[in-house]
Amino acid sequence: MTLYLARSRPRSAFKNLLGNANHLIITALVGLDAVERGVVQEVPEDLRTAWSPKDIVSSAKRSRRLILDMALIRAIDAVDVYLREAVRKPALIQSADFRRDLDAARLSIFGKLQAVERNCTNLDSLPLAIIFLMVAWRNRSAHSEADRDAPQHHLDVLRSRAKELADRFRGLDAEMLLGGYDAVRPTTFKEVASLINAAHHLVAEIDTRLLASLDVERFLKDVVWASLGDSQKPKELIEQTRKRRAVSVWGKDPSDRGSAVSRLLNQQGFSTVAAKKLAGVEVPVELFTKLQEQTPKSILIWAHYSD
Repeated sequence: MTLYLARSRPRSAFKNLLGNANHLIITALVGLDAVERGVVQEVPEDLRTAWSPKDIVSSAKRSRRLILDMALIRAIDAVDVYLREAVRKPALIQSADFRRDLDAARLSIFGKLQAVERNCTNLDSLPLAIIFLMVAWRNRSAHSEADRDAPQHHLDVLRSRAKELADRFRGLDAEMLLGGYDAVRPTTFKEVASLINAAHHLVAEIDTRLLASLDVERFLKDVVWASLGDSQKPKELIEQTRKRRAVSVWGKDPSDRGSAVSRLLNQQGFSTVAAKKLAGVEVPVELFTKLQEQTPKSILIWAHYSD
């Protein structure tokens, strides 16, 4: 049997946060437009709250500003979540140097992006430049004392490739973007939508690279070890949980063990069907055979090496 991992767990976490964000933002803005034009004048009863704005138009405009600000923060946080999940076991980022570089950035998404840039060379520079600029823009708007300036080489990319920027990001104007960043004006819907688009592009590119560079056996050991620690019962030691879980899978009759192992890996995102549109990881048949031939005792030894 051949198993595939088409999309990493960190990328799934990213998509859960950002998913169809543009559609949801547009939906909220359409609702606010209805409020601003007076189509909606009363609060729905099921909200069970008071709503009596002195100036409906002003309230709608301020709400629009809040939604865009929150979307900007959500998009940046989603990239941060991807990078944080990528270093957790089963670790997508296996390079010790890359992991140390990310750890050194601590809580700074700006520093983490710089670590990405150092360890993943020749990334698509336009999405990366947009994200760096928007992170710095957010920090300026929040009056943060740190990371208020996007690196000059990213600003140069946006300015020198203005036509490509407009073509790829639905007419995004480089001069307006850079001017807004300099003036620290509120971001527009198009700018926030471009950030979300850029975040999807960047995460997809990083994910493809990391999956392609995986030591598959090492990764599979991490996956099994993490899975064996799932479903810990009250008052149960983690060692007891792992032994119980190992017996539930590798204690089965050899004729049923392959299916049990496959189900365990399915729960971790693996599939017997290769996704044609996604670059992924293939578990070689001989490695899967080796895995299903383990016993409850030997699987704990085999998977424990990197804990």
